[in-house]
Amino acid sequence: MIFSFVVDANPKFAYQGYHLARSLIEYSVDAADDVHVQFTAEVPVDTRALFAALGCSQHQIERFGDGRYCNKIAQLANLHALEFDVVVLLDTDMIALGDIRPFLSNSHLVAKPVDLPNPPAGVLQEIARLAGMEALPAAVQVDASTDVTLAGNFNGGFYGIPRHLCRRVDDAWRHWATWLIDNIEPLRKIGKEMHVDQVSMWIALNVAGIPYRSASANVNYYIHFNGAHNYLDPASDIVLLHYHDASLNVLGKLEPPAVLDSRERRAVEQANRQISRGFENSLFWNLRYSLFPERGSGVGSRGENLLYKRKLLMEEGVEESASVLDVGCGDLEVVKPLKLRNYLGLDTSHLAIEAARGVRPDWTFAHVDHCRRDALPFRREMVLCFEVLIHQRSEADYRELVRFLADCTDRTLIVSGYASDYEGRAENSMVYFYEPLDESLRKTGKFESIRRIGSHTDVAVFRCDV
Repeated sequence: MIFSFVVDANPKFAYQGYHLARSLIEYSVDAADDVHVQFTAEVPVDTRALFAALGCSQHQIERFGDGRYCNKIAQLANLHALEFDVVVLLDTDMIALGDIRPFLSNSHLVAKPVDLPNPPAGVLQEIARLAGMEALPAAVQVDASTDVTLAGNFNGGFYGIPRHLCRRVDDAWRHWATWLIDNIEPLRKIGKEMHVDQVSMWIALNVAGIPYRSASANVNYYIHFNGAHNYLDPASDIVLLHYHDASLNVLGKLEPPAVLDSRERRAVEQANRQISRGFENSLFWNLRYSLFPERGSGVGSRGENLLYKRKLLMEEGVEESASVLDVGCGDLEVVKPLKLRNYLGLDTSHLAIEAARGVRPDWTFAHVDHCRRDALPFRREMVLCFEVLIHQRSEADYRELVRFLADCTDRTLIVSGYASDYEGRAENSMVYFYEPLDESLRKTGKFESIRRIGSHTDVAVFRCDV
């Protein structure tokens, strides 16, 4: 069994896909390279490297048709030459909680009927007439209500396709997707153009006579609204959540709009534990700046904390410095009104860098992994680093960053972090404590003076002079 999904340029796909890949590796494959990640050309190299580190197989995917709604169709072309029994095509906004393989078939394409009648059965009938479909499929119940749709109108988040059917599915799906893009009016007039891939699969299955059957809701379980889950097998666990963008909160965790029952609550709690274990800085911050720009760099650079840090920097002479390096510059909320000379901002989030350049086009910025770069090009008289050390996932990364900050500092470093551990810190999957920050700074041997000059929320601010 192999699994495949598409990662597009939008940061949410990389974030969601990363956690999906980790969950599939944990529960549903024999080897990590059975997870196939298909990247569009725009996806950055550093994003691809994160999936490579997981051991996933990688492919370049060519956009299909108009490139807006149908890219998942293009996946099969990259997989035909591989040896497998069944391939599962997935949306990225899913996370595995158990083994998906027992729910698959070696003889039939398996997918779950749509949650709701989208598009309505009447529109499907109109499309069927235009396509010359000889007989309409039977009416079947949708997953979330008592409404009906036509057989084969499946939710596009999950298709389990036996290998011996893959070429037939690929050829028919491409043909009918191209036809539907050219005959889009029935979908366009009801604002459902985004369902081209789903509806073209419905036509392909029924016109080409491809054998299919309905999947259990256990492998495509929605939580973004309340509904019936008619296709749930109550004797089995939920093994694949389809959470949708609406369920993601500002911390990158699942916070579904639906009112959850005990089974659903356990599933969401398990998913959030998995997301916590797989926290990855650059993916998270790109998601944050993309979906939640109002929250941006976090509470440390908003409201009273913002004003406090700005005032502190001015008191410590940042505007008098001949040059400034800002490590983890974020969206510049703290420093943007300051008169800084020879400013260089670094961040691991390319979206943060884009936002920062828009705010201060007169300053210089670099998208960089600050733990793995030679410090020499970045040396400045004053170095700033607020709330970056606390997000380092490993002690090695933490110590590399401390060393980098020291190496970059020609005169003064102003840096925040934990002076000690605190109760409740471990409950936050985004922050880490390894040792008191002032102790870490002393171990560098770089600084003559290390003084605590302030604090906010749970972090202390230190001034270190060479």
